[in-house]
Amino acid sequence: MVQREVLPNGVRIVTETVPGVESVSVGYWFDSGACDESDKTRGISHFIEHMLFKGTNSRSARDIAREFDYIGGQVNAFTEKECTCYYAKVLAEHLPAAMDVLTDMLRFSRIDTKDI
Repeated sequence: MVQREVLPNGVRIVTETVPGVESVSVGYWFDSGACDESDKTRGISHFIEHMLFKGTNSRSARDIAREFDYIGGQVNAFTEKECTCYYAKVLAEHLPAAMDVLTDMLRFSRIDTKDI
């Protein structure tokens, strides 16, 4: 069963429960992608997508990978014409840890000039 909700701040939440499945896929989807770029900024969405995996104020790139390895999860992202998505796949019991890392990546990413 698919459930939809819109928070007061406009964030859309979509969930689907599948009986018997003990894993969770969670993602942050942004309505921005390649079609929103100008000739001057072409490729910036994909570039930023990769940069967010370089680390945060509190986690290195290695820490991000290690935390997902520790819980047996996967973390990834993709950029399309109309959207960019950052997502994780974990066992349901590890959802809080996955959300913590994903949220940290999106809110507190550290983009160092040496990585550009």
